[in-house]
Amino acid sequence: MARRTLTVDRHEEIKRRLADGRGLREIASALGCSRRLVRQIRDGERLTHETAASPDPLWMSQLEWPVIIHELGLGHPMKFIWEERAKTLITYPNFWKQFYRKFPQYREATITAREFEPAERVEVDYAGDTIEWYEIKTGEIHKAYIFVAGLGFSQLLFAWAAEDMKSRNWLGCHRRMFEYYGGVSHVTVPDCLKTGVVKCHLYDPDLNEDYAYMAAHFSTAIVPARVRKPKDKAIVEGLVKILCRYFRFRFRRARFTSIAEINRALMVCVERINDQTHRRFGVSRRERFEKVEKAALKPLPSTEYDGGEWKSAKLHADCYVSVDGDYYSAPHIHRHKSLRIKLTEHNIEIFLNLERLAIHPRCRQKMGMRIKIRAHFPANSVAFYEATPQKLLSQSRFIHPDLNTLFLELFNADVYAHIRRAMGLVSACTKEISRSGQALAHDHIGTAIATMRRYNRIRTPYFQELLTQARKQSMNPQPSREIVRRTGNPFLRYVGGAALQATDELSVPSTAAQENLPL
Repeated sequence: MARRTLTVDRHEEIKRRLADGRGLREIASALGCSRRLVRQIRDGERLTHETAASPDPLWMSQLEWPVIIHELGLGHPMKFIWEERAKTLITYPNFWKQFYRKFPQYREATITAREFEPAERVEVDYAGDTIEWYEIKTGEIHKAYIFVAGLGFSQLLFAWAAEDMKSRNWLGCHRRMFEYYGGVSHVTVPDCLKTGVVKCHLYDPDLNEDYAYMAAHFSTAIVPARVRKPKDKAIVEGLVKILCRYFRFRFRRARFTSIAEINRALMVCVERINDQTHRRFGVSRRERFEKVEKAALKPLPSTEYDGGEWKSAKLHADCYVSVDGDYYSAPHIHRHKSLRIKLTEHNIEIFLNLERLAIHPRCRQKMGMRIKIRAHFPANSVAFYEATPQKLLSQSRFIHPDLNTLFLELFNADVYAHIRRAMGLVSACTKEISRSGQALAHDHIGTAIATMRRYNRIRTPYFQELLTQARKQSMNPQPSREIVRRTGNPFLRYVGGAALQATDELSVPSTAAQENLPL
């Protein structure tokens, strides 16, 4: 007959019967156990298997468990803590078994792993935690956003840091990801962020135009995860957790000063995780990828992807479109039409429907620079641009010499950029002369130009505002606010004595003068 184990229920039942005053022989006969067992429970010598307090191994006394619990609370993985503190004392399986026996409240729940075919999918997402870096010149603290990707079969990890999550960085991270893998997966699973998915839908979501163009270039299908369903991309969610924990643990004492430095640190963590033996696979992610999945990936496109950003703009009457603070010319026959602008890393391309109208080198100064092609302008516009500056200079010479000097400086810098501003200044001066007259308007114009130069703000609305203020001050002069004190007030300080006597002598006529008065 097999030996019966002492469960908690049997232990509690024996203790209850002992408390009722039953004898040892009676309890043993009723419960089918030995009198020795009942006697041991009565004397406190026998505990259940679940409640028995087995002694801790000797190596456990050599560890600082409060420090280990604190680092676990910070989110650091147990395996990294074992490598740092207990690798020379005990193996990792015995370490976590004894840890969970000693601290059962930290035991993790079991999970069900999904299986995918090689090169079937890649899941991408942004890590929830950002990494701070400090700019040495200004002392400002910036944040870097971490792009994380993982293949479905081998779970090979890729990560890259960028200054923001805008479309150009989102697409650029995808390009680097495919180059890192050396191929393209059949399906790409992103989250429902606006740079990837314009409108979420369970069956047919609307993709961002730039994102769809990138997917077509790499021949991959975009299948976004459902809203608030992180299990649809559980692989990358787990990789984000692993990467962030290891990065925080590995570089917890580091201070970064640039995004490039963060990317170098990320690659150290990525290579470490990819080369580590996977607990479920039995081999590393890198080995599983190199042996099976790499050959199943689609080849990279023959042409390099230039992650373009699309915008819409209307061609102005002066044959320029405004893009990112600068101006680019387009053929004059398409004036007042809505055009599509493609912003690449090095060029600006202007399209009408599917026809490319112009291509310009991209200017990143964002200072109102005008990049033009002379063939885009009509023939009479060339004569206009040549004649108008001379006319404006001649007008300014008769209005005010300071205005003429200002126009010379503006036209020497850029004629095309300042023609409209010069026209506005001449119009404002003409109106001021008709309102205030030649003499007053001359003073108002000189004062307004000096103020604009002082604050380095050469703008037509500001010039008109300054002329209005000067005209109001000349029409309604402010009274003098200077304080004049009467010297005859005896209550004022330092007034009295000789000054008071002199005041009295002036106010009272002398006796001799009174005698000479006629009767």
